[in-house]
Amino acid sequence: MREPLLDPTGISERETDTTLAPRPGPLRGLTVGLLENTKPNAVPLLQAVGRELTERYGVREVRLFRKGYFGTPVEESVVQQMLHNCDFAVAGIGD
Repeated sequence: MREPLLDPTGISERETDTTLAPRPGPLRGLTVGLLENTKPNAVPLLQAVGRELTERYGVREVRLFRKGYFGTPVEESVVQQMLHNCDFAVAGIGD
C-alpha cells in the first residue's frame, strides 16, 4: 500500500476551519494557562511570560500545564483542564 503524498503548501488543509478564537478584552483579573512542550528552556520562557502578564497587564493567576511529549499533540485531558481553569492560554516552545 502506498503512503499518501503530503502537500507542503497546505492547500489540502484549507478546508479546515482556521478561524481564530475571539481575543479577550483587558487581561486584568483573568487566569492564563501556559502550556509548555517539555523542551529545554520552555519553562523559563513561559515563567517570564507569566511574570510580564502579571506585572504589566494585571493577570490574576498564572497556571502552568505540560504536554506529555513535544513531538505529539497535547493530550485532550490537558486541553480540558485548561478550558475549565483558564480564561486564555499561551503555548510556548523552548530549545
